[in-house]
Amino acid sequence: MVRFYKISSYLLLSFNLLLLFFLLFETDVSLPLWMSPVGRMHPLLLHLPIGFSVILLVFLLLKNEFETKTYEILVKLLLTLTAITASIVALMGFLLSKEGGYDADLLQIHKWTGAGVSFVSYGALLFSDEIKFTTKSYGTWGLLVLIAIAGHFGADITHGENYLFEAFQTKKTAPQFTENNTLYEAAIFPIFEAKCIACHNDQKVKGELNMSSIERILKGGKHGGIWKIGDALNSHLIQRANLPLDEKEHMPPKGKPQLTTDEIALLTAWINEGADVKKVIKAYLASSEAKKMALKFISIKTPQKETKVYTFSMPSESSLKEVNTPFCTVFQFATGSPALQADFFVSKKYERKTLENLSKVSEQLVILNLAKMPVKDEDITLIANFPNLERLNLNQTDITGNTLEQLKKCKKLESIALAGTKISKGNLQKLLDLPTLKEVFVWNTAIDEATTNEFSKKYSKIKFDRGGVDNPNEILKLNPPILVNEDFVIKANTPITFKHTLKNVNIRYTLDGTDPDSTTATIYDKPIVIDAYTKIKAIATKENWYASGKVEFSFFKSNFSPDTAYLTNLPDPKYSGKGVTSLYDLKKGPNDNFSDKAWLGFRDKEFVALFEFKNAKPLKGLNISYLQKMDSFIMEPALVEVWAGTNKNDLKVIQKIVSKPPTKMEGRANLGIEIPINKNTYKVIKLVVKQIQKLPAWHPGKGQKAWFFVDEVFFY
Repeated sequence: MVRFYKISSYLLLSFNLLLLFFLLFETDVSLPLWMSPVGRMHPLLLHLPIGFSVILLVFLLLKNEFETKTYEILVKLLLTLTAITASIVALMGFLLSKEGGYDADLLQIHKWTGAGVSFVSYGALLFSDEIKFTTKSYGTWGLLVLIAIAGHFGADITHGENYLFEAFQTKKTAPQFTENNTLYEAAIFPIFEAKCIACHNDQKVKGELNMSSIERILKGGKHGGIWKIGDALNSHLIQRANLPLDEKEHMPPKGKPQLTTDEIALLTAWINEGADVKKVIKAYLASSEAKKMALKFISIKTPQKETKVYTFSMPSESSLKEVNTPFCTVFQFATGSPALQADFFVSKKYERKTLENLSKVSEQLVILNLAKMPVKDEDITLIANFPNLERLNLNQTDITGNTLEQLKKCKKLESIALAGTKISKGNLQKLLDLPTLKEVFVWNTAIDEATTNEFSKKYSKIKFDRGGVDNPNEILKLNPPILVNEDFVIKANTPITFKHTLKNVNIRYTLDGTDPDSTTATIYDKPIVIDAYTKIKAIATKENWYASGKVEFSFFKSNFSPDTAYLTNLPDPKYSGKGVTSLYDLKKGPNDNFSDKAWLGFRDKEFVALFEFKNAKPLKGLNISYLQKMDSFIMEPALVEVWAGTNKNDLKVIQKIVSKPPTKMEGRANLGIEIPINKNTYKVIKLVVKQIQKLPAWHPGKGQKAWFFVDEVFFY
């Protein structure tokens, strides 16, 4: 032990002198980059001197339980350990402080109190023989108080002001919002508050960015503004959030609470729609994607209504079980109430018999949601048999309104939604004298403003909602066309079908890889029949509207599947999918989730795969289906080589494709690399795909290596 104490005394003298030197001449101290990881160990080790000092206090309280000599040995050992760890932690804290981004005043207090812990514990050790360590030892208690003060200011720097004592403060109640609040304060800022402000606040300004208020956010940081109005793809905020988690530039940093997919989608939509921090919720059109997603996060405060009391009987458990299907959910919408709500999902799975089956709970059914289902006029007869129905949603169904009058049998009907249907003025009017009816939704129908004004005067108790008509002079942007097809692996002569939710919209498309424009691109007027790999780009256009954004879809065809396949290089462990079987199971991966099991991701190693056929196949070509998500470093490959032969030991290069380097940021897409082969018979095909080694200068990750993600390899 003598040797241990001798070495400790030299170390403590050196550490404390170095610490004092750093503090006195800190403006002249410049540290090399390699010392940064040492400084970042400060939060990891700072609990050691705290722990040793607490144990020391315990021994003081239990002094009478030990022999005098044993007690003195233990106290000196604990003092030595406290002093050594305190000096090391203080030095690490100084190194960490040189990274910047912290409140200057708080940092100075924390540095000097932290150094004070080191100096006091060292002094206590030097004079340990003269100090009588009893329960009344003021030095020990003083050391603990000093540690508490240093810890309090350290917590303020890291976690925000008054972190140590905020538990004693009255908790703030969650704010209640109305449609008169801005969307920014109701939905956007709470995301920043939960996921960003911990590192970008008045006390801790990482990257020179302070996000504690909108004024400070708009000032930006050392990289400029965090968003570009109308251009989320090139906005710093979205680019950082979409980077792979292990990337140094990914935000929030690994280990911190991450933005969810829905939060990123909301921020993206809000930026694309203008990033207006002053626009109130009610000013957004019903078709606004930002508004739709924001309403998932917030609860709009509405006047409290009296809870309705229903006198009909509770539904039996057996009846509820019988009417619930994978595509129709029936549930009690209020705890303890017998009233039921039925929601239908997936239009292709809609069956009239499911609607008929609801007769088992016809008395209890109060809310029925059939939006976007292929409901016909004849189905109204079934709906009319629900005597207590109050709310009916028929938006974007196939009804024309010819049988709508039958709903008069629903004597308690209060609300009916008919947006996007072929309802006519005459057919709607037949229902309007229903005494309980309070609201009718007629967006995107033949019911024009003049008609709703006429009806509003005649039926004053009914509210007619035509959607976004607040500003007739506002030019709006269309939503993109909707692809009806769900399968991207086609068969012979497959029809590709598009639709749009608005009337009188022209869908224009291209098949040659060029971007469609609003004047010369082919107008979609019937399904597009394809029989080979095809990349379709489409936009929606309408008079007096801005054209929609472009959508892009790739369709693939497979004539042959390999009997066996091997991966020479394994994918990154985080993106290993289902192994090599992912490449020929004919299951495409989603372009909005590269963590899906359909995708294989490669970065440190190039993609090399071997495909074998038991019998030689007359191949004309192959197609590699890959993911493009540039903001996550997932790019088109730089080079593709195809090797072929009759056995794996005798392969020759039969095709090589070098991609043109990208010149700008593009949106996410599932694309294909079509590789023609001089028609020949082969039993073995080897693919070698090399990633972009250095991302271009215009990319936020310039100079870094790109990822390559593949989900399928098709042979034809």
